[in-house]
Formats: sequence, structure tokens, C-alpha cells
Amino acid sequence: MSLDVTRLSVLIFDVLGTVVDERGSIRAAVQDALGKAGEPEERGDALANAWLTRLDELLSEAADGEYRPMDELNREALEHAVKAADVSLGEEALTELSAEGLRPKPWPDAAPGVGALADRFNVVALSNTTMLALAEITRRGGLRWAFALSSELVGAYKPDPSVYRKALELMRVEPGQALMVASHPWDLRAAAEQGMATAYIAREGEGEPAEEDEFDLQAATIAELAAQLL
Repeated sequence: MSLDVTRLSVLIFDVLGTVVDERGSIRAAVQDALGKAGEPEERGDALANAWLTRLDELLSEAADGEYRPMDELNREALEHAVKAADVSLGEEALTELSAEGLRPKPWPDAAPGVGALADRFNVVALSNTTMLALAEITRRGGLRWAFALSSELVGAYKPDPSVYRKALELMRVEPGQALMVASHPWDLRAAAEQGMATAYIAREGEGEPAEEDEFDLQAATIAELAAQLL
């Protein structure tokens, strides 16, 4: 390992996909909502995939244009997916499902892994979701953050450089003192451009590194990453 761990004082974690199982949680929430509404549950996977795909599209549009809050994009993406799947969900069901989509459950290794790392480092969440959603995810998942920061603080979405710079500014550290941890290679590339060290967590469905990617650390789980750093 070429990374000098003694230089690190802050670990900055992406949340959606890296710490929480966003895709699995949304699929489970969709299946539950369809069952309660008496709609065919076999349409659940298609609806969940359409929701996530449309959300990614809306995030890309917001990153390239005018900022819109994540909860607004999430609800719009859900309504698009419900219409495309030709299912009927009432307003109350849509509101509940949209809220569940913003507070996915952590991966099993997340809370113990983050907790172990927090004994040595300041461990910070840095997410494109809202501050409220981060609070819910943290409380429900028992995640031991020093701080949980949303990109809405700067009115932009990762991989905009301003998001990473704000986290470094608030933590009063130089880029070389921070390790960005994510399951999305694009997130790590953007952090590396700001001078941060990088750690890739391999999560199914969250993106594979390109052949030219060179991350400082790689691990299958946060617990495995903790074993490398502690």
C-alpha cells in the first residue's frame, strides 16, 4: 500500500450506494407499496429500475444546469416510473414511497466498519442527498459520523468540485489529509482531482473502475477497508 495512512485525519464517505444499499432498499420499498395497493408485485423490479434510472438522469441534468433539491428530483423520478410501469398508487402511497427512497438501509458492514474507523479518524458523510435524509439514514442505521454533510450546502451535486472543497473547508484539512471513500469511480476521480486520496468499495451495481483508474485503496466492504487502515 503506497498511501501514507499517518497523513490522514479525515475519511469522507459517499453514502448512497457506498454506505447504504440504495438499489436494494428501493426495490424492497416498491414491492411493499405495490402489495399494499393491490398492484402486481412482479412489476416491482421494473418500476424500481425506472425510478433509479430517471433519478440519475435528473441528477445529471441538475448538475449541468440549475440546481434542484434531491427530494424534488426523487419525487419526480418516482412519478415518472409509476406512470411508465402503468400502476396506480394514491397520493399517500406515493409520498410514503418517495420518503422511503430517500432513507435506504445501510449495508450490513457499514455501521461496524464506520464505527471502527471512527475510533481513529474523523469520519464524515458527504452525500448528494438532503441533510434531512442524511439525518434519517444516520439515525436509523446507527452510523457514527463526526459530521454528515449534504451537497445542498453549496447548491450543487457531486462531482462538482465545490462539494469536495466545502467538505475540506469545513473540516479544516488539506486535500492530502483526506481520504474519499466511494463505490462510484466517478466520485473518486473527482475527489482525486482535488488532491484527495481515494478508496474504492466494490458494491454490486454501483459501477466498475475503468482500466486506467488508479485508486489508493480498494476493498470489498467497509470492514475490509478498516482492516487496511487500522
